[in-house]
Amino acid sequence: MLHRITLVPFLSVMALVVTGCQGTGETVQSSAQQVVDGIAGKHQNVVRLTLHAVPRGESQARVVASTSAAKRGKPSDPEDLRAMESGQETVLQEGENLDVTVPMADAAGKWTSVAGVTLRTAGRTREQLVADARAIASELNA
Repeated sequence: MLHRITLVPFLSVMALVVTGCQGTGETVQSSAQQVVDGIAGKHQNVVRLTLHAVPRGESQARVVASTSAAKRGKPSDPEDLRAMESGQETVLQEGENLDVTVPMADAAGKWTSVAGVTLRTAGRTREQLVADARAIASELNA
C-alpha cells in the first residue's frame, strides 16, 4: 500500500537542505538536525531517526540529519534510495528493532526524501510499528 507523506510545513527545512539557502552548509545541517532530534526525543521507542535527501549541488542522496552521529553525511543505503525513487515504504527487521523507510513528497508530489524510522518492537505488531513509523515521519510536516 502506498502512503504519501507530503512535506508542506516541513518544506522550510527541506528547502534549506535540497535547494540551499544563503546560509552556510552547517546552518542548513543544523536546522534539519534540530528537527530530527526534537521529533525523536518525543518518542521513547525510537532507536534511530534519519532523514535522507539530495542536497543542493550534489547528485547523490545522503543522510542530512540523524540521531546517529555515525550516519550523518553518509551515502543513503540502497533501500532508502529505492523508497525515494519508487515512493514505496521499505520495512526491515534489525534484530529486536524494525526499520521503516517512509518516502516523503514535496508539494508537487515528487518523492524528494525519506525518513528512516527505526523502532523498538517492545511487544508491538509489525502493523502497529509501521503505523507508528508513518506517524513519526508525518511529524516532519508539523
